[in-house]
Amino acid sequence: MKTKYQNILAKLTLAVVILSVFSCKEKDGLAPEYMPDMYRSPSIEPYVDYGDLKDRTNVELTNKMSARTPVEGTIPRGFSPYEYKNDAEGYELAGANLKNPIQYDDNIGKEGKELYGMFCVHCHGKTGQGDGTIVEREKFPPLPVKFKEGLAISEGKMFHTITYGKGLMGSHASQLNKEERWKLVHYIRTEFMKENPNKVIEEVVASDETIQE
Repeated sequence: MKTKYQNILAKLTLAVVILSVFSCKEKDGLAPEYMPDMYRSPSIEPYVDYGDLKDRTNVELTNKMSARTPVEGTIPRGFSPYEYKNDAEGYELAGANLKNPIQYDDNIGKEGKELYGMFCVHCHGKTGQGDGTIVEREKFPPLPVKFKEGLAISEGKMFHTITYGKGLMGSHASQLNKEERWKLVHYIRTEFMKENPNKVIEEVVASDETIQE
């Protein structure tokens, strides 16, 4: 009796398999897709020509990319171009004309310290003397610049250097936005160069008071 039921079950299983194979064919012998969104992902990838999946013969439909090259001169929202070129002249102009637009306070100093620890300490060292771990391990030659009191370098030149890089130092513009670069300049100048961050502001206020008198 047991063998009889096993034979019946085997025949039924075979029949289901045969039906599933031959009954799921569509026109031209193509089987229908199960959960097609898993095969053709609805997510959009940049610079991919998706077109119309149902009609690949229509050029107007298929010539559709998810992203196109922007018009020449296009500026991203919220972005302001940096006007100084990456050359010796641009370096000197930045040094002469650029001033830190961010007013210093304790929070700015704290943020600058965090940025220094993430992007600068491995080369410039914890005290700004160019003795970071990369230099100590002789993976990088000794740095010519040591941040110390009285160092003759303007904040504009420092910003320009962080933006474009200089010598063996690479550009950090892709890692740090303009505001972060200025915060970093603030930290270096107050912490290592012992500069009074409010000195310029005090001088401006004093100058205004003199004019009014």
